[in-house]
Amino acid sequence: LAFESLSVIINALTLLEVGQVSVCSFGEQMQLLHPFQQQFNEESGARILRLCQFQQKKTRIAQFLETCIKMFLSARQQIPGSINSETAQLLLIVSDGRGLFLEGKERVVAAVQEARTANIFVIFVVLDNPNTRDSILDIKVPIFKGPGELPEIHSYMEKFPFPFYVILRDVNALPETLSDALRQWFELVTAAVQ
Repeated sequence: LAFESLSVIINALTLLEVGQVSVCSFGEQMQLLHPFQQQFNEESGARILRLCQFQQKKTRIAQFLETCIKMFLSARQQIPGSINSETAQLLLIVSDGRGLFLEGKERVVAAVQEARTANIFVIFVVLDNPNTRDSILDIKVPIFKGPGELPEIHSYMEKFPFPFYVILRDVNALPETLSDALRQWFELVTAAVQ
């Protein structure tokens, strides 16, 4: 599902001629698989598929976001004739969405906010397998209020740190879902420019 989603996203962005495209893998460590400066082609896609192993056991999403923000800002400065602060950029994260608070909720929320402040629109595509009983929608988390008080149990998605996300169970729905997300991004960018 991850490979199919990645393929659909990259093909859509390339067809739309949105500008430069970069691809990274992340987990415990982030790895740049395709830099902004390179033209994306079939060989790039094959290399990305070969390098994605899905073997990392932890997700350091805040570290990933902090590194991406630096990459995006650096890429923004390379665009000839652009007004750096007004250039809108899009970060699509494709993941199962689990274990995002490993580095602490505050750090993750701060990294998400930093991306928004840097004019980077983040859309989180949550890959959720419909054939398992372990849907992300079924995950519950305890919220501790104070010493001696019983924790409250909340849905994981209630506390999800990304304001723009889609839960994808069928890759066939991705083109429509992605087009809706991109339409919203274009509307937000247009509204911000006006």
